[in-house]
Amino acid sequence: MIAFVTGATGFLGKRVVRRLLDRGDSVRVLARDEAKAAAMAEAGAEVVIGDLSDVDAFRDKLAGCDVLYHIGARVLSHGDWDEFVQANIVATQKLIDYGLEVGVSRIVHVSSIGIFEIPADGVTISEETDYDHQPVLRGYYTRSKIDADRIARAAQSTGKPVVIVRPGQLYGPDAPEPLFMGRVNKRIGPVLIVVGTPSYYAPLVYVENAADAVVSAGIVEGVEGRIFNVVDESDLRQRDYFEVIKQLPGYPKFIIYLPVGLFMPAVNVVDKIFKTLKRRAWSPAYQLRRSGRNARYATDVVRNTLGWKPRLAWQEAVHATATGIEK
Repeated sequence: MIAFVTGATGFLGKRVVRRLLDRGDSVRVLARDEAKAAAMAEAGAEVVIGDLSDVDAFRDKLAGCDVLYHIGARVLSHGDWDEFVQANIVATQKLIDYGLEVGVSRIVHVSSIGIFEIPADGVTISEETDYDHQPVLRGYYTRSKIDADRIARAAQSTGKPVVIVRPGQLYGPDAPEPLFMGRVNKRIGPVLIVVGTPSYYAPLVYVENAADAVVSAGIVEGVEGRIFNVVDESDLRQRDYFEVIKQLPGYPKFIIYLPVGLFMPAVNVVDKIFKTLKRRAWSPAYQLRRSGRNARYATDVVRNTLGWKPRLAWQEAVHATATGIEK
């Protein structure tokens, strides 16, 4: 198999590339920085220098590929909206169009579970759950990923061989924040303050487990047009997760949970001021309300269709991350 991988030097992408090379596949990797892809080149990958903001520049390199793994995205928390549009939305459309024009047999689009509407506390999120109903109140990254996911689903609806993989929150040894420490948190010495409840579902996926799912989405026969949500454990609660974290050297030993409702009176005041001034709704207010809704992410589809299961259970993955010993 010949594979083309965007985001190849990133946290998830480099692991997908390693698996493909280990399988004996021919791999073309997109990289902005040749030095970052040097190890992949030494391992046998063909390095394509380019950027998602200019897909036209490397369009011809898609020719001859069997599978296109589109993992890359602009993930920075800053920048102009147009930069996210070009790198995350326009690039997705072009990669699907150009890839199919030159004969790519399957396109695997890596999305995110952050795209969903969470209408109320206690819901279960499936692959068919609606997109967030107010994307303009989300950050540019999530907002652009919603639009990119829409593009991939539109392609599926017309029979194009597109597969969508939506990983949960990734963690692993070389992440900027290796372990999840709560959606909103503050550490003070041995104490970690977490905004949320102990019963909050933690939708996490170890990066090695996620890489397995992404690779499988490109090679398992007959899954074109399917969507897969991927988290390590659907029923993992914060209380259980942090009990393991507390046992790790160098990590907080005491966890204090502060309910989201504690902050809502002040947030509502600011939100009303924005409305009085006839400004757009205040994004932090929306996001805080959303963070207080506890949702469970089902993984039946990826397990039953791809035969995926975590190579490491979450407890083992947490220890591997904390020790920096990748498994």
